[in-house]
Amino acid sequence: MKALKALGQNFLIDSYIAGEIASLGELQTGDRVWEIGAGKGILTDAILSNEVHLRAFELDRRLPEYLTERYGERVVFEFGDVLRADWNSLIAEDGGSIKLIANIPYQITTPLLAKLEEFRDSFAVVVLMVQKEVAERLSAKSGTKSYAPLTIRLRLSYNIVTALQVPREMFDPIPGVDSAVIVMHPRQDKPQINYPQFFHPLLNASFAHRRKTLANNLISLLGKDKTQKLENLAGIDFKRRGESLDEADFIRLSELMAIL
Repeated sequence: MKALKALGQNFLIDSYIAGEIASLGELQTGDRVWEIGAGKGILTDAILSNEVHLRAFELDRRLPEYLTERYGERVVFEFGDVLRADWNSLIAEDGGSIKLIANIPYQITTPLLAKLEEFRDSFAVVVLMVQKEVAERLSAKSGTKSYAPLTIRLRLSYNIVTALQVPREMFDPIPGVDSAVIVMHPRQDKPQINYPQFFHPLLNASFAHRRKTLANNLISLLGKDKTQKLENLAGIDFKRRGESLDEADFIRLSELMAIL
């Protein structure tokens, strides 16, 4: 079966790698598992080597007959766009504490991560194959080139580690990028964001122009006078760039914005 570029398909062809990915979910008998992008079933097989309840999403209209004949009642298939699925209903049906294990089409990475941020309380662990660049961004430290708003937002909800590097030759067709597998566990020490209406615009504005100082970026959000007042209250040098601030800095700044 030829991969469809429109669906961002690159089929994993190494069953050993598939097994390694599945093992990162630490699957136990009876676990509720979601897979996104079942494809030809190489990762599906690895997941089913454990006695779990698997719900698999697949968008390719060529695959329903093949997959249902191959797996029968061992898998509950959702044939359609996972981003348009009714996550509330499906999570309620599966009872929460879901383990998500997937080799996703990379074109849905950003909106899928947004979904995982929204439904963070419903997942026990998330194991995702992503572009190596995305893995680097999600595990980046402040002050580095890869550090970005996505880094901070996702790590408010999850502890994220890069667990496995996957060279491009492990796929058919061979993509133009290398890949990595990240593991996301729900964070137990989640910080309290008291003013999300300030926190998120602040975060986006601070990185709007990476080469600009924090002051220059925030003036477009707050105006010159409030930016100066915020700098004085925070005791942070706004000649720094946004990428030099850590999670605690942004939370503190958002709380100070509430009293400007």
